[in-house]
Amino acid sequence: GEALALGASLSIREVGERAAQLKALFAAGRAEVDARMLESVDTAGLQLLLAAAAAARRRGLTMRLLGADRLNAGAAGALGLNEHLAAAAEILP
Repeated sequence: GEALALGASLSIREVGERAAQLKALFAAGRAEVDARMLESVDTAGLQLLLAAAAAARRRGLTMRLLGADRLNAGAAGALGLNEHLAAAAEILP
């Protein structure tokens, strides 16, 4: 199946739309998310990813984040959220 591409920005403006897309993705039994184009992410975006990883788990899926190593920079690193994300999802280069 196709991975859900997050695009260049995952901020509070995009969170609503992405949340709906993630919900549909998991409902289809898939959990691959492509973060390779992601350039900016804010706290709301990171919280969405954490919530999504937990939601995937509840469905018996493991969310796989492609290219999410870049989430280690900036906000995620400062907030220490990457450790939480790495515990809940599979981070791939």
